[in-house]
Amino acid sequence: MRFAILGLYNSGSSALAGMAHRLGANLGPPFWRDRPGRESTVYEADDLAAALRRWWDEPELIERTTADQRVGWLRAWIEHQESASSAPAGVKHPLLALSANDIVAAWGADTRFIWARRPLAESVAGLTRRAWFPGREPVMQARLWYAMDAFAGSGAAVTALDWDETRRDPAAAALRLSALLDLNPDGEQLAAAAGFVRGSAA
Repeated sequence: MRFAILGLYNSGSSALAGMAHRLGANLGPPFWRDRPGRESTVYEADDLAAALRRWWDEPELIERTTADQRVGWLRAWIEHQESASSAPAGVKHPLLALSANDIVAAWGADTRFIWARRPLAESVAGLTRRAWFPGREPVMQARLWYAMDAFAGSGAAVTALDWDETRRDPAAAALRLSALLDLNPDGEQLAAAAGFVRGSAA
């Protein structure tokens, strides 16, 4: 089973990815780290994160590659992950909102998409606090929001998980995510997933 966790920066997608990792899903480690030697807090496959930044010229979000190039890369990536592990394989990164149709073309229409949904204004405010892209936050977040909204309205298999609900009841969110990803975690894995959300910021 293949899946993608989509969402804006500071939308709760890292929390969902961290949960999925603890529930037994394969998100393509090694994960990108914002500081060498520090454990990843975002659960983004390092090679995928680098590719997305090339494809979409972060923070400008200007397309720099063809759809055919992206689809070929994504197809090879998922096949490599599935050859290494039998666990459901997937990805998480904010820029995936711009490549959602590429994922469908590369992985098939039965790919499951999970939208970490948080109000646009809250995600903009969160990214502004981080100061990663000073002055660019509203434009970047709006571009990703409208890309996600269009994709969700296209008939794709998108399930929205609300960040406030996830934070309010992480145990229920862990169970729902397990069902969406066809996982059968044990009690320890479920507790670890819920605990990760309790200790996370969006």
